[in-house]
Amino acid sequence: MLKQKKELKKLEDPEIDPKNLMAIERATTALIGTSISLIILGFVIEKFELFLHLINVRIPSPKITPTQPNLPIEFYNTMGLVIVAAGIILALYTYRYYTNWIKHLQNNTIDTDKQIYFILSVFVALIGVALFVSMLLLP
Repeated sequence: MLKQKKELKKLEDPEIDPKNLMAIERATTALIGTSISLIILGFVIEKFELFLHLINVRIPSPKITPTQPNLPIEFYNTMGLVIVAAGIILALYTYRYYTNWIKHLQNNTIDTDKQIYFILSVFVALIGVALFVSMLLLP
């Protein structure tokens, strides 16, 4: 009988279960890692044309003549900047995500935030499609 009272007291207690807290921290860490990856990907896309230009200048090859790409360099610059901005926005959103989940855990409520994962999936898919199309258009 004492055991049942302790279990009921635990349910009413506003303390956060450490397993739930660690799960939220893992999800938050994954979102931060994703935002860092987006920032790095955007930087690489934005600066890759400069890298190719430097390689072409330093190692000229008589066999290969430089060709002008079908897509302007501004496309990659813009794409890189958009991806970096998305990474920054995701990093800022992650703090809001974490604090909302802490409030839910303190109130013993559960809420799902499927939108952020859907938005991330669609955004990454759009990046992939844009890069795939750009690779098809380049000679």
